Amino acid sequence: MAGKSRFIIAESNIKKYFFEQDKVYSEEELKQILNQKRMIWNLPISMNHTKFIEKLVEREVLVKNTINFSGYYPTKIRYATNNSTVFHMALSLASKSYLSHYTAAFLLGLTSQVPKTIYLTSEQSRKERTTDILLKQKDIDNAFKKPQRKSGAIGIHKEYSIVLHNGMFSNKLGVFSKGGLSYTNLERTLIDITVRPAYAGGVTRVLEIFENSVDRISMNKLSAILKKLNYIYPYHQAIGFYLERVGMDEKNLSKLESIEKLNNFYLTYSMKDIEFNERWKIFFPKGI
Repeated sequence: MAGKSRFIIAESNIKKYFFEQDKVYSEEELKQILNQKRMIWNLPISMNHTKFIEKLVEREVLVKNTINFSGYYPTKIRYATNNSTVFHMALSLASKSYLSHYTAAFLLGLTSQVPKTIYLTSEQSRKERTTDILLKQKDIDNAFKKPQRKSGAIGIHKEYSIVLHNGMFSNKLGVFSKGGLSYTNLERTLIDITVRPAYAGGVTRVLEIFENSVDRISMNKLSAILKKLNYIYPYHQAIGFYLERVGMDEKNLSKLESIEKLNNFYLTYSMKDIEFNERWKIFFPKGI
């Protein structure tokens, strides 16, 4: 009873602390908060972190959520404030992660379609990579005849699917934070959805996002990010194709056109009826 009465005495301060933050917490984070605030809230030693969390849920300070994942990723338990969003929930699921692809496009105001699939990128560790790989046309052809690979780690939260993308190491290049959310900036988002169009609803939707971006793009920033990402495949050809389609001026297009085009490339994977654009040396779906 003593433990309960002390919690109730401190309850208004506890609620104030949590309600001021649009956050989602793991069990470990709540354990740390209890250790930091125990004396301030005058909570008894007998109240361990398990009992503390039970009280937070019982008194409707936090809501318990169970996120079940398919694939390799384990089930996650998270505790959310009522003001937190699915975007906060997604970011809590993997450390040092950020919102990306179509989700970032939505947060940047590049599409009005409210997403039901949330894309979350968690970067791999740094790996040494050979930079002087000579691409063979037959290898590109064979790779893009197949469907695009997608993450098998998909979690379900209410009516949303959360796709955890295991991205290559970039040291969060082009990622910024706003409103408590970390997500890719406009230029990095355009690059990412070019690389993985399936994570933006396909090439037609990608083209729409480029069209909504054309007056906001910094070509210097886009070129710098693309250069640092150092992709093996010539994604500059696909980006140039999209930008020409949405009316980017020739001066800016020349920044991408000046990059060497050694191979024919593909706008997306597993295309059936295709056309070829000579300027960008790229195959694209008929009618786009």
